[in-house]
Amino acid sequence: MAELPSTAVGAVFSDGVILGAERRLSYGYYVLSKSAKKVHRLLRFGIAGVGLFGDMQTLMKIMNYEIKYYEMYNNRKISTKAAAKLLSTILYQYKFMPFISELLFAGIDDSKPQLFVLDPLGSLIQDDYAALGSGAKVAIGILEAEHKKDMSVDAGKEIIIKALRAAIERDVTSGDGIDLLILRTNGSSEEESIQL
Repeated sequence: MAELPSTAVGAVFSDGVILGAERRLSYGYYVLSKSAKKVHRLLRFGIAGVGLFGDMQTLMKIMNYEIKYYEMYNNRKISTKAAAKLLSTILYQYKFMPFISELLFAGIDDSKPQLFVLDPLGSLIQDDYAALGSGAKVAIGILEAEHKKDMSVDAGKEIIIKALRAAIERDVTSGDGIDLLILRTNGSSEEESIQL
C-alpha cells in the first residue's frame, strides 16, 4: 500500500501521552482544506490518523458508539488496550473494503499512558512513539533521536512539535498548522492548535 497523505505522531511520556497531526487535507497534490482536524478526543481516549478524512470520521463515530455500548452493557469502563483491540477488530471486519487510514490510539489506565498503532487492516502494535503517513520518515527520525520515556509531557511536547515541523518542511501533503492532544496521568487533557 502506498503512503497515506498527511503526518501524525504520538509518544508516551512519564506523566502522559501526546498525539499530534498537521492540518492539511490533500488529495494527490491538490489541497482541499488547510484546517482539517486529524487529532480528536474520543471520550477519555485520543485518536489521530492519516489517510482518507471521511474514513477517519466514520471510524470515530463507530468507536464512540461501540465504547459507550461496551461500558453500558458491561457496567464498567473499557481499558485503553481493550478499546484499541475493539478498533482493531472493527478495521479487520472491513478487510475486503478497508478504511483507508492509519491510526494512533492513546489513553491512560491506572496512571499508565499507552499508545497503539493500527494499520488499515487492524494490525495492532503498542509502542512508546510512532509516526504515520507520508511525512513519517522525517518525523520518526526526530522521535528516535530525542524521545525519552522518562521525560514529562511538557518537555515532550516540544519534540512532537519539532517532529511535525520537520515533516511539514519536507512533505508536500503535510502543512498548515499543528493540532495536539495531551492526555495526562492526573486525568486532565488539553488540546492545542499551533499556527505556522
